[in-house]
Amino acid sequence: MIHIKRYNVLMEFSLLKYFLMFFLLIQTLYAQNHEQEKVTLQLEWKYQFQYAGFIMAKEKGFYKDVNLEVELLEYQNGIDIVEKVLNHEVDFGMSNNSLMYKNGVLQPVVLLATYFQKSPLVFIAQKGINSPVDFVGKTIMGTDDELSNSSLSLLLEHFFISGKNAFIVPHSFNIDDFINKDVDVMSAFTSNQLYVLDKLNVPYNIINPAQYGFITNASNLFSTYEEAVKNPAKIENFLSATKRGWEYAFAHLDETIHVIHDKYKSQKSIEALLYEANVTKDLMLLGLYDIGETNKELAMRTYKQLVKSEKVFPHQIQGYFTFKDIQDAFKNYLVSFTQVEKGYLLKKGVLKLCVDPDWMPFESIHNGKYVGISSDIFKLIQQNLDINMELYPTKTWAQSMEAAKKRECDIFTLASQTPDRSEYMNFTDSYIDLPIVMATQVNKAFVDNFYALENKKIGAVKGYAIAQIMKSRYPNIEVVEVDNITQGLQLVESGKLYGYVDNLMVIAYYIQKDFTRMLKISSRLNENVELAIGTRNDEPLLHNIFQKLIRSVSETEKQKIYNQWVSVEESVDINYSLVYQIIGLFLLLLAFFLYHYSQLRKYNHLLKLQSHTDTLTQLSNRLKLDEVLSENYNLAVRYNQTCGIILLDIDDFKLINDTYGHLMGDEVLKKMANVLKQHVRNTDVVGRWGGEEFLIICPNTSIENLENLAVNLRKKIEVMHVGEVKKISASFGVGLIDPEQDIEKLLQAIDEALYYVKKNGKNQVRRVTASV
Repeated sequence: MIHIKRYNVLMEFSLLKYFLMFFLLIQTLYAQNHEQEKVTLQLEWKYQFQYAGFIMAKEKGFYKDVNLEVELLEYQNGIDIVEKVLNHEVDFGMSNNSLMYKNGVLQPVVLLATYFQKSPLVFIAQKGINSPVDFVGKTIMGTDDELSNSSLSLLLEHFFISGKNAFIVPHSFNIDDFINKDVDVMSAFTSNQLYVLDKLNVPYNIINPAQYGFITNASNLFSTYEEAVKNPAKIENFLSATKRGWEYAFAHLDETIHVIHDKYKSQKSIEALLYEANVTKDLMLLGLYDIGETNKELAMRTYKQLVKSEKVFPHQIQGYFTFKDIQDAFKNYLVSFTQVEKGYLLKKGVLKLCVDPDWMPFESIHNGKYVGISSDIFKLIQQNLDINMELYPTKTWAQSMEAAKKRECDIFTLASQTPDRSEYMNFTDSYIDLPIVMATQVNKAFVDNFYALENKKIGAVKGYAIAQIMKSRYPNIEVVEVDNITQGLQLVESGKLYGYVDNLMVIAYYIQKDFTRMLKISSRLNENVELAIGTRNDEPLLHNIFQKLIRSVSETEKQKIYNQWVSVEESVDINYSLVYQIIGLFLLLLAFFLYHYSQLRKYNHLLKLQSHTDTLTQLSNRLKLDEVLSENYNLAVRYNQTCGIILLDIDDFKLINDTYGHLMGDEVLKKMANVLKQHVRNTDVVGRWGGEEFLIICPNTSIENLENLAVNLRKKIEVMHVGEVKKISASFGVGLIDPEQDIEKLLQAIDEALYYVKKNGKNQVRRVTASV
C-alpha cells in the first residue's frame, strides 16, 4: 500500500509539473502574439498641456489598448526633428508648420494630424519694439524649427531679418531671459508665456504673423511616406488612441494638469497649466474641426506663401502629402484585395519581374534599368501595391522565358497566351492589342497575302508567339528564329532574310530609329497580337491580384503612355524623299527662328542690364536707384519699415581731373565704386547718383547704424590711393526715409547736409535730423 501511494503522489506531481509547463508555454505564446509595438514621438517643446492628448493616452492605457508602447521625447536644443524622422530615429515628429522644407525643397514627409487649427506661435518683444522692422540689431530667441520652418520664419523673411542684421540665439525655454531683458524678442505661444508675463506685470508687445497675413496652424504630427504606406494600421491606431487621450484630458482637466505637473515635471505651475488648457481648447476650434483633422486648404495656402517668399521652389505639391490622401487612395484600390490576397502579398515581400530585354518601345533593359511602355504601366500598378517589384535581368527573350519556366520570376510583364506558355503561366486581360506586320527592304513590293511568300525566309524572335503562328499557318514559308528584333532587321537589311515579322508599333519604332530609308512596312497579317501580364500559375493568387491591378489602369492612362513613346502610321510604298526635304527645311527654319529668338532674349537682357547699370563703375545708375528708392518708400509707408540713405560726393574732384587728367579721374571713380561695394551689406544698394556723387540705400537700419556706416566708409576712402593721386576724401549726408515726408524732400535735405560739410571743412558726415 505504501508503494502504491508513493507512485500516485509521484504521478500527480508529474501531471502538475506538465500542466504548469503547458500553462507557461501558452502564456509565452500569448505574450509573443500580443507584444506591444514600440512607437517614438519627438515633441517640439517641453512637457506641458500642449501635449495633453499624447500624455493621457499613454497614462490611461489608450495606447496599450491598441497594442502600442509609446515614448514621448521632450525637445532639446539643436535637434532637427524632420531629419530624425526621415532617418528613422523616431517614428513621428511634431512641427509648427504643416509643410516641412529645407533649402527650398519640400521634405518627403506625410502630414498625419493637426491639433492646433489656429497657430499660437507669436513673437513677444520688449516695449519700444513695435514691428518686425525694429528687430534689426536686436537679440531674437527661438528654436531652430520655429525660425526656419514656421509662420515666424515667413515673417522674418518678409522683413529681411536674419543673422546678418540681428542676433539669433537658441531658445532657453526660460521666461526669465525675457523678463531680465537678456533677449529683446522671443518666440512664444499665446497659451504659455503670456500668462507668466501678465501675472508679473512685465510689459511686452505681441507681434503676430497672422496680423501680417501669415496664417498657419500648429502642433502638426508627421511621419515618413514609407511609414504611412507600409504601416497605416499602426498610424490609425495611434491617431485614434491620441484622440481618446485629448477627449479624456478635456473631460478631466484637474487630473490631467496634475499628471503633467507632477509626473512629467513641467516647468509650469498648476495655474499656468490651467490657463494653457483653456487657451488650447480655443486653438483646437473643436466646434469646427474634429480632433486632429488636417486642413489641406490651409496647407496649400501656406505652400503659396512659402513660394511667394521664395523659401521653397514652385511646382512641388504633387502626389500625397496628407495621411488622408493615402487612406483615400488605399480605399480606391487596395480594399479590392481580399484578406487572403493581402496576406499573400505581405508574405511574398517582393515580386520578381521578367521582361523582354530588347523590344522597344514596349520594353527593354537599358543600362540595367527597365524602360518602355510596360515599365510606365507597371509604375502605375506599383502605386497600388504596398510591396516592391524588382527586375530579374536577362539578355534575351529566350532567357526570360526560361527564367519563367524555372519559377525564377513571378511576373511576365508582356506576353501572348499560347498553349505551351499556359503550362506554367496564367494570363490577365490583354492591355496591348496591335496588328502583326512585316518589314522588308524599301524596294520590295507590298504583299497583301502571305501565301505569296512561298519559300521565302522570314525572321521572327525565338520563342515569340508570332513565330509559332507563322510556322503553323504558313508551312511553305521558312521561318528563321533570331535572338532579337535588331538582329532580325539587320538580316533583312543585308538581304539574308526577305522579311521580319513583329507587331506594328515595335517594327515602326526600330525602323524610325535605326533603319530609315532602308526598310519599310510592306505587309500585314490578318490578325492581331494580344499582350497581357503573365503570372506564375503555381501561385494562383497572383493572377487574381494582377487581374484587378491591370483593370485599375484606365484606357486614358494607357493611351497617354502610348503617345509618349511612339506615334506610327502604316502606309504602302511611300516615297519619303520629299517628306524629308520638307522636314529638313522646316527644321532649318526652326533652328534659325530659335537662334534669332535666343539672340533677341540675350540682347534684351543686356539692354535691360545696361539700362540699369552705370557703364564706368558698373554700379546701379540713376534709373535703377529711383526704382529702389520708390520700393523702399512704399515699404516704409505700408509696413513702417526703416530705410537709410547715404549721399556722398568726392571732394575736389574737379581738381583731380584738371591735375591728373580725366582718365585718372575715371580710375578714381572706379576705385571708389569698388570700395563702397566691398564695405556695405549684401542688402544695401550702391549706385552712381551723377558725376562724382554716389548714393547708398540701406534697408532695415537705424540712424545710428547708418551714421556709423558712413563714418567707416569715409575712413576707407581717406586711405585710398589711385596712381599718382595720394589724397582722396569725400563728404557725406545721411538720413532715414520718413513715411510722412516726400522722398524728394528727404533727398534735398540730405543734399543740403552734404554741401554744408563741403563748405565747412569737407571729409565729414552730417546727419539729417527728423525735424529737417
